[in-house]
Amino acid sequence: MFSLKSKLLVFVMLVGVTFASCKSNTGLTQMVTYVKRHPDWTREEFWTYWQTQHAPKVVPLATYFNITRYQQVQVGGQILPTKSGSETPVSNELVEFDGIAMFLYESPDVLTAMLSHPYYLEVVEPDEHNFIDKEAYGGGMVATFVGTHIEAVDRAKDVWVGSSETRSEYRQLFASYL
Repeated sequence: MFSLKSKLLVFVMLVGVTFASCKSNTGLTQMVTYVKRHPDWTREEFWTYWQTQHAPKVVPLATYFNITRYQQVQVGGQILPTKSGSETPVSNELVEFDGIAMFLYESPDVLTAMLSHPYYLEVVEPDEHNFIDKEAYGGGMVATFVGTHIEAVDRAKDVWVGSSETRSEYRQLFASYL
């Protein structure tokens, strides 16, 4: 007869195999940009406008260009200013940021096409002047990083694309802690 621990282990392994077959966004391009708010706005005003007024302007454009994900992170802090595509900062002086914008997409060509589309140029980009500090480094995009997106968990599901042996090894180890 199986012990409760053995049943749990089998369950965890079956769930892991099921989750492993879920679609992963691994391999897509991810752009992460640290955004500085307009100096006339409080951080809360910036976050509210960005979420409730700016995002609805971006959504139709992003979906038209099959952007996989557009996210806003309401967080503030300091970072070294860094130009997109660079691994080294342009200065050793920290600059404040008030949010992080993240885009996930198939290729750099997709983002280039989106940012050169007339709707972006006539609706989205002019709106950025309302709430982003366009006088700050990078036009308010004070640090931007572009890289390959690697997923391991999405919506509480295992989407890691590594070896099944490694997955099994750590699921078994984890089950031993239960």
